Amino acid sequence: MEEYFARTSDEHGYETCVEHLSMTAAFSGGFSRTFGQLEEGMLAGLFHDAGKYSKAFQKRIRDPEHVAKVDHSTAGAAKTGEHGHLYAAMAIAGHHAGLPSFGTRGDTVQDSSLQGRIKRAREHSDIINCAAMGEQFDFASLSSIKADTTPRDIYMMMMRIRMIFSALVDGDRLDAEFFTEDNMSREEWELLHEIKDFFGAASLAEQQAPSTDKLLRSAEMVYQKLHDKAQTAIAHLASIAENRADALFTKSDKTLLDEKRCKILKQCLEEGDSSGLERGIYTLTAPTGSGKTNASITFALEHARTHGLDRVIYVIPYTSIIDQTVAVFEKEFGEEAVLPHYAEAPYHLAEEDDLNPTDVRRNLASENWNAPIVVTTAVQFFESLYSNKTSRCRKLHNITNSVIVFDEAQTLPPQHLKPCLKAILELVDHYRCTAVLCTATQPELLPVLRELRNEPNYEVREITAMSDDEIMQFERTTITFTGHTTLQELAEEMASQPQVLCVVNTRKEAQGLYQLLKQESVGEDGLYCLTTLHCAYDRKRLLGEIRARLAASKPCRVVSTSLIEAGVDVDFPVAYREEAGLDSILQTAGRCNREGRRPKEKSIVTVFSTDGPIPPFIQQNLDALAHVKKKGFENVNEPAAVHAYFMYLLNLRQGGDRRLRNVADPLDRANILRLHSLEGDNRRQMPFDTIDQRFHMIDSLTVPVYVPVNGEARDLCDRLMNGEHNRMLFRRLGKYAVQIWPKHRDTLLKAGKIVDVDSGSTDASYVLQDSQAYSSEFGLKLEVSPGEGLWI
Repeated sequence: MEEYFARTSDEHGYETCVEHLSMTAAFSGGFSRTFGQLEEGMLAGLFHDAGKYSKAFQKRIRDPEHVAKVDHSTAGAAKTGEHGHLYAAMAIAGHHAGLPSFGTRGDTVQDSSLQGRIKRAREHSDIINCAAMGEQFDFASLSSIKADTTPRDIYMMMMRIRMIFSALVDGDRLDAEFFTEDNMSREEWELLHEIKDFFGAASLAEQQAPSTDKLLRSAEMVYQKLHDKAQTAIAHLASIAENRADALFTKSDKTLLDEKRCKILKQCLEEGDSSGLERGIYTLTAPTGSGKTNASITFALEHARTHGLDRVIYVIPYTSIIDQTVAVFEKEFGEEAVLPHYAEAPYHLAEEDDLNPTDVRRNLASENWNAPIVVTTAVQFFESLYSNKTSRCRKLHNITNSVIVFDEAQTLPPQHLKPCLKAILELVDHYRCTAVLCTATQPELLPVLRELRNEPNYEVREITAMSDDEIMQFERTTITFTGHTTLQELAEEMASQPQVLCVVNTRKEAQGLYQLLKQESVGEDGLYCLTTLHCAYDRKRLLGEIRARLAASKPCRVVSTSLIEAGVDVDFPVAYREEAGLDSILQTAGRCNREGRRPKEKSIVTVFSTDGPIPPFIQQNLDALAHVKKKGFENVNEPAAVHAYFMYLLNLRQGGDRRLRNVADPLDRANILRLHSLEGDNRRQMPFDTIDQRFHMIDSLTVPVYVPVNGEARDLCDRLMNGEHNRMLFRRLGKYAVQIWPKHRDTLLKAGKIVDVDSGSTDASYVLQDSQAYSSEFGLKLEVSPGEGLWI
C-alpha cells in the first residue's frame, strides 16, 4: 500500500494522513457537537487536509527543501462543497490563512474567494483529486451524511461558519501539537491519548482508517468527556461561591451596607439556582459598592451548574481594571480555575524559561479558552467573533454553552453597538449561552435588541429586581451642581480637603489643575495626576500608592481623567466632577464614600463647568445630561433620571429627530451587519476578510510612544531600537506605551523628543529620546516650548 503522510517530526517521524485526519475529525466534531453540528464539524476535520493525498504534497513532505509548497486545503473544500456542506467547505478553505469570502460565480481564478480558488484548482486537477483518500476512508458512507439545509439568514450562516472554523482550527492544532510535542501541560492531553487509543495507535500508523460510525462515536466521546469535566469544575466552583455567600450571610458584625449587599447576593444565588430561569439575556443592575463583581460571578456559576453550561466568561471593558477582577477571582477560586486573557497578562510577558507550571497551562489555554472561568476584554471578545483569523477564531467554539458576563455594559462603543448586541443575541439564540449585562448604570439597550430581533415585545429580565426605593438605599453621596468655576478656584477648594478626587474631561486640564495645586503649597506628598499620558506601568503604580494613602488616612489629592471611573476600586470622602454624561458623573460618585462609612450628606460630589473647550466625543452625553436637568429631577441619581438620560442619549446616537435615510447607521458605522447580508454594494457573498478589516472596537488613530521609565523599559526600548521586532517584545513594551494623536507625534518628532524606529511602516513605533519630556509625576509632555524644535 502506498504511504500517505500528513506531517513529519525529527523526534516522532511521520504521521500518517489517516491518523491526522481521524484525530482532527474526532475533536472538530466533538467541539461542534456543543452547538448541534457534530457531523458537519467531523466532516470538516476529516477533509481539511484531503489535499495531502496528492502526489505533489507527498513529494513535498519527503523533500521540502526542493519541492515547492502545495495547496492542500482547496481539495477538501471542493469535496465537501460538492455535497452541500457549505459550513465545512468554508472552514476547510480558511484553516491555514483565514476565512476567505465565499465569492460569486462570476469570480475568476485571480480572486482569493472560495469560488476563485476552486476555479483555479480545477485547472490543476491533482490539487482537488481525493481519489487516494477514498481508498482509505469509506466515501460511500460519508457521502450519506446529509448537509444542514435549514433556512437561515446570511448572518446566522456566517456565524455558523466561524464556529465550525473554530472547531476545525482547534482540532487541527491540538493534533499537530500532540504529535510533535505530546505536551502534558495541555488540558486536552489525556483526552488526546484516549481518542488515539480508541482508534488504535497501530491501526492509524498502518493507515487503517476508522469506519464512519467509529469517527462519529469518537466525536461524541470528545464532547462528552470535555462536558463532564467542565461540569465537575463548575460544580466545584459554584460550591465555593455558595460557601463564601453563607459566610457573608452569617457574619455577625455586618454593617448596614453589608446587609444590603447580602440581599443582592442572595437574589443572585436564588436566580442562578432556579431551573425556571432559562438561558437568555439578563440584566444585573447593582449600584456601585453593592458587591456587583461577587454577585455576578456567583449568579454565573450557579446558573452554569443549573443548566449544564461549561464555563463563565467575564468580559471587562478596560485593561486598566482587569488585574483587579482577576485578583478577586483568583483569591476566591484559585489560580487553576481562572484564565486571564489579555495582552499584558503576566504569562504573556514572561520569557519561556521563566514560566511556572500555571503560566504554561494558562499560555496554552489562552489559545482556545478551555478553562472554567475566563476573564478577558471586550476588544478580545468581540473582535474575535468578527475575525477571520485562525489564531483569533480558534477559541470561538468554547464561547458556546457558557455564561457570559459583560461588566460595565454601558461602555459598549456606540459606533459598534448593533454588531455587539447582534453577536450577543446570536450566541444566546443558537449557541446555548446566557448573557448578563452587568452595570450600576444600565444603558437603554432594549429598543435596539427589539429592532435586531424584529420583536416589538421582546423583554430582558432583571436578575436583581429592586424597587426605586431599594436602589436609592445604596445612595452614599450627595451630588450638587455648582455651575461655572475656574481651575484656580477649584485648586483652592481642593487644597482645603486632605483627601479629594477631581475628574476632568481632558488631559490638558488635568495637568493644569495639578500644577495649580502644587502652587497652592500642597506639595508633591500625596498629590497625584492620573491621565492616559502616563504609561500603564506608572498608572498601576500610582493607583497602588493612592489606595495605600487612602487606607492609612494620609493626605491624598488626585486629579484624573475619566480613566479612574469605571471599576477602579478607590474610596474618597469627597469628589469633584467636571460636567460630562450622567453615567460618568455617577461613576465618579462611585469612587466617593464607596464603603458607606460616612454620612451621605457629608460625602459631596460637586459637578462643575469650566471655560475649557468641550471635547466633541462627550457633546451628546452633555446634551443628554442637559435634558435630564431640564426634566427637573430632584436627584439625578434616581432610576427615573438615569432611564431618561440613556433613552435621550440613544435617540441622539441614532441621529435624533433629524435622522436621515440611506446613510451609515450611527450604531453600526462600519456597516458590519450590512456586510453580513447581500444588500447594496456587497457584491461578494460572505466577505469575512473585509469584516475582519473593518471591525475594531476601538476606532483610534493614535500611535504608541514607548517611554524608558525603568531598567526593564530601557532594555526593551534598546532592543526595539536595534531592530528587534516580535510579538513578545511588543507585548512587554505595552505597559510602557503612551498613546498620542498624530499631530502630537509630529510635534514631538520635529522637536527631536521622540524617534521613529520603524520609519515607513504602517505600524510605526516611537521611542522617547528626551527623558525630560516624560515624568512619572504627570506623564508625557505634549507641549513643546518655542525654540525647542530642530532646524536643519
